[in-house]
Amino acid sequence: MNHVGTFTCDTCEGDIDCRIGFSNRKTQPLSFSCPHCQALIEITLSLGDSPSFKLNGVSNNPDKRYGMFDGRNPFIDLHLDFPVWSTSYIPGHTPYLMAIQKMRKVDENTKERDYLHFQQRLNHLNELHEKAKDLKRTLRLYHGDNKKLFVKKAEEFTEEKLERTLAMEDINLALYRLISTTFLPFIDPVSTARFTSDVAGLVIKIATDNNNAFNEFMDELINTKILTNLQRDCLEIYPRILNAEIALRPALFMDFVEEEPDNRISGKISTKDFNEYKDLYKDITEILGKQLTLVAAINNIIHRKNHNKFKAKDGGTLSSLSKFADKTLSEKFKYLDDCWFKFDETAVNPGARNAIAHYATEYDEKTQIIQYFPEKEGLKQEKPQEMFFLEFMRILLIAFREMHYLHHVIKSLFYYEYIIRKNENKKPSKKS
Repeated sequence: MNHVGTFTCDTCEGDIDCRIGFSNRKTQPLSFSCPHCQALIEITLSLGDSPSFKLNGVSNNPDKRYGMFDGRNPFIDLHLDFPVWSTSYIPGHTPYLMAIQKMRKVDENTKERDYLHFQQRLNHLNELHEKAKDLKRTLRLYHGDNKKLFVKKAEEFTEEKLERTLAMEDINLALYRLISTTFLPFIDPVSTARFTSDVAGLVIKIATDNNNAFNEFMDELINTKILTNLQRDCLEIYPRILNAEIALRPALFMDFVEEEPDNRISGKISTKDFNEYKDLYKDITEILGKQLTLVAAINNIIHRKNHNKFKAKDGGTLSSLSKFADKTLSEKFKYLDDCWFKFDETAVNPGARNAIAHYATEYDEKTQIIQYFPEKEGLKQEKPQEMFFLEFMRILLIAFREMHYLHHVIKSLFYYEYIIRKNENKKPSKKS
């Protein structure tokens, strides 16, 4: 279903022809920049027995409908779920149909299956978006004293009866069931399940093959509280991702599109803007940098049987994992030789991340182009790089997925601590 109409900007009184495609979300907050004066215009669509619009910055003028849009006014296409590639009005070329045409064309069965998968994601998001605050409160209970309440609330989210013991392995089971259930729309459950199984097996294998070295590594993780702090950092991100689900919907759709990057990134997002989400990306990449410390330590044990021993690089070598932790994110990759974890490099754009951290970005609401200045240029900013808002949200989504994968490394290490190491410590020593 689509709505077409002519709106008048409250700021400049310019007329705008608009076609709005309906999502199945009950409340659909849409926004765009006035093509005449760049003022922010917000249109909130509410579904019910009869759809209604709440307008901010614009007025509805049914008397200004000229029949079929004839080009006299700027044209805007809007849709909450799909990227918008249109630049002018073409009858029938709705955002939905244009997006369907851009889906990968392996065969019709694959296309139908992909679209069904996307719809399942959207339906899941529609159920979850109102629970973001409850999820944040529930996740914070995990680090509090009332573990039984945490498990009870986790059961309400997952609709699954869980063990209510106070053993940390059962509390952790509740935590990761909660995360897996809630964030299913944002991840690939098949690859995540495969990775979870593989990393659990890897932890057991290297702990068996290099028991002393692995125990030294675990001792450092527990004594420095890096594992607990990293887990806490990850748990802070999940509710923020759920809060960003509106702008992530078009990025999720891109899972099913195979195009050259220059075509893919030019699609527009019909809500919010870059400034709403730039700090979220910066924080995720910060956590990824910390998680790579775990990746490096495991890699060192695999290759050199010591979590502090790195391969020599450029005539020297790092003396400890602590030294590695002080490296920048881009530098850390240099020390991961023949690494067991295959990091998706598209998740990290160091230039954009550094520019965001140093307030060196500019955003054009009309074109949805982000300019960022990764180089130190003193008072001048003459060497910008560019990306579209959709591209940025796609990078943010991939970065979140990498963080989620590596969160399962944290989970596996905690399970090893709670189930194996603690049980070993409880064993009575052999009498001589």
